[in-house]
Amino acid sequence: MKSLEISLDKISHLGKIKDKENSRFRSFLKGKDDDKVDRIVHAINKEIVGQIDCTKCGNCCNTLRPSVTEIEISTLANIEKVSPGEYTSKYTEKDDFENSKYLKNIPCRYLNDKKCSIYSSRPHDCKSFPHIDKNSFNSRTLSMIQNYAICPIVFNVLERLKEEFKFK
Repeated sequence: MKSLEISLDKISHLGKIKDKENSRFRSFLKGKDDDKVDRIVHAINKEIVGQIDCTKCGNCCNTLRPSVTEIEISTLANIEKVSPGEYTSKYTEKDDFENSKYLKNIPCRYLNDKKCSIYSSRPHDCKSFPHIDKNSFNSRTLSMIQNYAICPIVFNVLERLKEEFKFK
């Protein structure tokens, strides 16, 4: 089993260096069978995700803004002891293009020492990050490449995927 890269500094640095390579890889994957790519990605992800403890990283919470639903806003408002309307105006931003709401603070206001202080109540977007286990990987390669320099799981999955497809 190949060792994994978990240094956030190194992953960030390699993300900049490999930006063009990753764009080429994205185009390369578009020509591959979607079901085959999903099977390979899911197998690689299953191996890697068991070796990386997200609660010792928290980099996604330092750099990304999760989307939130109205139900999640109600839950978060309850945690903050404010009304959903007040929570929405104080802690979220609307993206009219996507018709979504996002938490507006970066880093996340609920991040405490690399751990989520509301872990059991965190939004679905946080629970499902980095979204590798979902189907239709090829339709999400742009976001995967954007997360390559942020998330050790994404970084290692994409690097292994390049090896699997013998991409140069």
